Amino acid sequence: MKKFKLPMIIAIILTFGFISKSNAQKQSSGLYLTFNDYLHHKLSCTNMAIGDKIATHDFLEGSTITVTNNGTKQTFSKNELFGYRENGQDYRFQDNKAYQIVDNEGFYIYRHDKLTSQVKGPKLISTEYFSTNGNTKILLLTEQNIDLAFPANYKFRNMVQAEFKNDNALAEYDSALNKYKIKELYAESGK
Repeated sequence: MKKFKLPMIIAIILTFGFISKSNAQKQSSGLYLTFNDYLHHKLSCTNMAIGDKIATHDFLEGSTITVTNNGTKQTFSKNELFGYRENGQDYRFQDNKAYQIVDNEGFYIYRHDKLTSQVKGPKLISTEYFSTNGNTKILLLTEQNIDLAFPANYKFRNMVQAEFKNDNALAEYDSALNKYKIKELYAESGK
């Protein structure tokens, strides 16, 4: 009897794991209508089938987003949406641009990719941005903007000035701790 119970329990656990995973995969893409929807992981336009897509029209910074859902196209104004989720990544809209939300602990860090012409042809350049929370203005990640965004957190601003030699260094990632170095300083400043 004991030999039968263990395999049965394992089978039940695996079955529920696959059911949960398949439901999560069904809602892996869709739109966040509001910041509150993002906070509660409430997606709209989620019944996306194979071949369906979200077109953000970022190349020319278009003002709309087109969702192909079960063969039907719907167009939304970017300024009426908070953002979207696609391939397990969340994005937020501001000024007709989609910013990838890469970290939201303490304050938000975003990444925006832009095609830039180089000597050897166009190259995709990533730039980091931040906001003090998920529904405040997105700013370029610079020491000056950190000073403006966190005027009351004197300790954090001083730690940023002492730690980073230039604005490019603000986006340094600590792979051992799996977080941005600036986030470590922010956490330390609150202690």
